Amino acid sequence: MLLAGIILAPVVRDMRPRAVQYHVDLAAIPMQVNDLEGTVLPEDEGVQAYLEAETMKTIAYGEPPQAVTLSVIYGGSWRTVHSPAQCYPAAGWQVVWERDAVVPIEEDLPHAKPVLGRLMRVERDERAQLVLFVFAHKGGTAIDYAEHAWAVQTGPQGAGGLSLMLSAAVFTDEEKAQDRLIEVASVVYPRVISFWYEDWEPSEG
Repeated sequence: MLLAGIILAPVVRDMRPRAVQYHVDLAAIPMQVNDLEGTVLPEDEGVQAYLEAETMKTIAYGEPPQAVTLSVIYGGSWRTVHSPAQCYPAAGWQVVWERDAVVPIEEDLPHAKPVLGRLMRVERDERAQLVLFVFAHKGGTAIDYAEHAWAVQTGPQGAGGLSLMLSAAVFTDEEKAQDRLIEVASVVYPRVISFWYEDWEPSEG
């Protein structure tokens, strides 16, 4: 039913008044998260083209092997967002478990809380990673890909959607890896969505 709605969404969208264009500012992503220093990683133009992304940025926070890798991907189309739940198995990773997650945001947000995400553990060749991803649109977040696609299609024209995907290697302590993912996501999220809200700014710090 939801997928049928997505197909019909262009009709709904065309009935709405034209909205302003939104321009994501990936420079707003902090390069320091608490004691974790960020390093911008080179982008893969092939991946950006495949995702139909207007812009994307990947940052590694901290030092390997304990680093948290963050990718922020933005595009005007719902097709831009690809769920890691499909991408990781396609790359040969086995999904061991998957569950809903909440990213705690202490400061006020311009949309209703909570900020929802999806957390999963993947393994390949005796390596393990935790992956946290958040689908964001103007007005909130969605866990489900189809729900997110509908929100982008029926939301303000030009607003688009973005995804935050974070990963961290798991060695002996899965909980510590999860804490690192949540720590980075909770700081980055308010700053990366601020371009959607003209009269709102995230707090400093």
